[in-house]
Amino acid sequence: MRYPNGFPGWVDLATPDHDGATAFYGSLFGWTPVDASPAPGMTYTMFHLGEELVCGMGSLTQEQQDAGMPSVWTTYVLVGDVDEMLIAAPGAGGSVVMPAMDIPTSGRMAMAADPSGAVFGLWQPDGHEGADVFNVPGALMWNELQTRDIAAALPFYEELFGWRWENVPTDGGNYSVARLDAKGQGAEGVDTSVAGAMPMPPGVPEEAPSSWGVYFAVDVCDDAVETAQSLGASLVVGPMDIEAMRWAMLTDPFGAMFYVMSSPGVED
Repeated sequence: MRYPNGFPGWVDLATPDHDGATAFYGSLFGWTPVDASPAPGMTYTMFHLGEELVCGMGSLTQEQQDAGMPSVWTTYVLVGDVDEMLIAAPGAGGSVVMPAMDIPTSGRMAMAADPSGAVFGLWQPDGHEGADVFNVPGALMWNELQTRDIAAALPFYEELFGWRWENVPTDGGNYSVARLDAKGQGAEGVDTSVAGAMPMPPGVPEEAPSSWGVYFAVDVCDDAVETAQSLGASLVVGPMDIEAMRWAMLTDPFGAMFYVMSSPGVED
């Protein structure tokens, strides 16, 4: 595997409007779409930033839309054995949402949920090893869990992926950062953080479930928000400063929530 077991190295979008979402994110982040057919009757788009792969997108079927499935960004954790993870997840307090399936020449995938109900993907690489680049404008920068039961959720990820949680005081309160020691491969000074977690913020509607959010790096947060709104997105929260970073939460024109973030660590 290109990345260590337990690394959240891929995100993708499920959308009811494939062409519309392609145009929106292409204009916002400069992504170039490359369509593929990983399985009969299935179209999946790989988004590239220049020559480098950053994320993917699939279309919600009419049946899924009629059943009320929302447009959503999904975080995938890369693992060496999906089936092993599906056996372990219930024992750690989680559940299996979608059984494992093979994507020919690409890998094996499944969907699971933690004890608080937050859904995430599992990806076993075989050809497709995850994103090529992170933490540059237009690429994935961070994955964050907002949960209604943080006491149950954090031990679940520890047991399943070997994440080591650290409590980090911030301007907005305590925040948990997951560290994956294998990411640093023993080297000194390497950032081993892979994800964040926090209790569901006050004011979030009671019907909103625990969920994983995705943050994309941008040069200037406020400029990205302005551009997104001009393309039909809605601003949910922000822009706001926290520590040295500035972020905002948006929904795209088709209902999928995502974040944009700028920080001194983002390269121009």
